[in-house]
Amino acid sequence: MVLTHRIKRIHFVGVGGAGVSALAKLMISMGYEVTGSDLSPSQITRQLEASGVRIFYEHNAGFVRTADLIITSTAIPEDNVEVRAAIELNKPKLTRIAFLSYLMKGKFGITVSGSHGKSSTSAMIAYIFFTAETDPTFVVGGLLNGFLGNSRLGKSKFFICEGDESNNSFLEFTANVGVVLNIDDDHIDFHKSVTNLQNSFIKFINKREPDGVTVVCLDDAGVREVLPKLQTRLITYGIDAEDVDYRAKNIRIADFTTRFDVFHKTRGEIGSVHLRFPGRHYVQNALASIAVAEYCGVGFDKAAVALETFPGVHRRFEKLIVTDDVMVIDDYAHHPTEIAALMRATRAGGAKRLRVVFQPHRYTRSKLMAKRFPEAFDYADEVILTSLYSAGERPIAGIGSRYLFRYFEERFPRSRIKLIEDSAEIVDYLRNTIRKGDVMMTVGAGDVYKIGNALKEHIENAEIDTGDFVADRTFAEFSSDEDVKS
Repeated sequence: MVLTHRIKRIHFVGVGGAGVSALAKLMISMGYEVTGSDLSPSQITRQLEASGVRIFYEHNAGFVRTADLIITSTAIPEDNVEVRAAIELNKPKLTRIAFLSYLMKGKFGITVSGSHGKSSTSAMIAYIFFTAETDPTFVVGGLLNGFLGNSRLGKSKFFICEGDESNNSFLEFTANVGVVLNIDDDHIDFHKSVTNLQNSFIKFINKREPDGVTVVCLDDAGVREVLPKLQTRLITYGIDAEDVDYRAKNIRIADFTTRFDVFHKTRGEIGSVHLRFPGRHYVQNALASIAVAEYCGVGFDKAAVALETFPGVHRRFEKLIVTDDVMVIDDYAHHPTEIAALMRATRAGGAKRLRVVFQPHRYTRSKLMAKRFPEAFDYADEVILTSLYSAGERPIAGIGSRYLFRYFEERFPRSRIKLIEDSAEIVDYLRNTIRKGDVMMTVGAGDVYKIGNALKEHIENAEIDTGDFVADRTFAEFSSDEDVKS
């Protein structure tokens, strides 16, 4: 038992992280005194402070002395001064994952996993359950736009969370319902091989409660590859895959929104869905959410209403500003598969000229996937490569934005690519070259969003009077038209 009557004050080390902040907010809702430490303020920490969390912007052994329980982010090293103090003082200490797993015990667990789309899909499911008045508890990896944030304490049996494969922490959970969106070759620095990664997903899928189920996407080649080794009940979905329980047809993408019809394997057409976001990946995420909802007793009609009003997740196709002339969008995509889907969806949604600022994320990913990044941007009219965001990794000699740029030069004419490592210089360049009809995107898992925010401020305070942009390519002229397949 972790949360005994003796536990009054809980301290979170690395409280500004997406997963840790969600738990801190949950503990405030449960009536505990909560403190936390991190190195710098952010939107997340400011929201926590507004909810009652006391945050220290440094790491100090003194912060844990009066705490009854210490929760640490997986990003915090064992030699952290607060972690060492907790051990020396014999304080109860858990990782974020261990604590989340503890909170989930005794609940009807719904865990969303996959190489891409976990935050958006878990947020969709949480929003469906919330609007359907099932009173769920949820802890998700991204901030739901609006008032819900990244966690909520509910009174019902439902507990919705993400399962992270990057360090195998998703194997800590034994959920009633699991979701596997896709299996792609990310985090190989941890797994060492694609085979090891696949084996981890197989373990996750097969680790169900006796009466449990796993919802899987049969459009994904990685999921199809592990199917022979799965030993639990499956609910399947997809767009191109025909023999599935839930299938989307008649997909229409326009004005940066998506409409589609949903067909069930035995019930036929069950209704239509309208999403505020463009792209096949959003359709797939919505299908997974519908499958989970119906399995748990939330009908299609309620799910469809929720999906139509789903506000989205912070930094997932987040429209920072939309005017009659231009649009600025920010997105967290950082893997080539994610970026390619994002570019296709944005072009299909109606972008005339698509201009992208891309910030590479992690030295290891940039080294392993350097050759794959350029083709992910085929749908962009201009790509501006900026400085790499390390995410705390140690540098790898010779690896960085300049290294990646050489691969971009091999694929694109110089008129379509630029290497500008200074953020202020990028903002100035875009400010001076904006045309009516531009869609400008900041893409990456680091701090590239600051460039988007600076562009937003400029557009709010300036008139765009530099003439219309006339597209020299239409969407149909691109190499593939996957986003509008039905």
